[in-house]
Amino acid sequence: MNISNEQAELRFRSATIDDLAAIAELESEEFVPLAYPYFALRQLFDIHGSQWVVADLDGSICGYALVAVGRRSAWLIGLAVSARFQGQGLGRSLLDRALARCRSSQVEAIFITVRPSNVPAANLYKDSGFTWLDHEEQYFGAGEPRDLLVHRISPEWSAADPADRRWRKDRGPVDDG
Repeated sequence: MNISNEQAELRFRSATIDDLAAIAELESEEFVPLAYPYFALRQLFDIHGSQWVVADLDGSICGYALVAVGRRSAWLIGLAVSARFQGQGLGRSLLDRALARCRSSQVEAIFITVRPSNVPAANLYKDSGFTWLDHEEQYFGAGEPRDLLVHRISPEWSAADPADRRWRKDRGPVDDG
């Protein structure tokens, strides 16, 4: 990893409640108009925050990976790197740490959505073992298509079927057991 300021200390750590404002700010910089608002991040943190990873550069959050872990599967619900640190391997490092947390939680598969036009992100995920599963033209509403990718940790994972309601946001609640 090549962080430009050699004097700064970059460390990866678990997110804390005190990081939420910085995460929300980076989220809004990178994902307008679909950024998670602070209140949603707070609620997600209360449920899944123990799995979140941040890149902390001398006390400033310059990237994050937000993971939501269930009993058998997980979602990478957010991954962002501050624009000034992109292209230096920080996204890959965050993704690797998020995947390690999923593995330690013994999930069988990890899902993520990516905008089809976001080629750098799609390449990062594919290079990290994600494979294309499905495409939905209006995943986040009109004009917001997404590809669904899956990273199978367990070779026996069979629930990654487009007819399986576990990963479809529009199918209603399902018991993940």
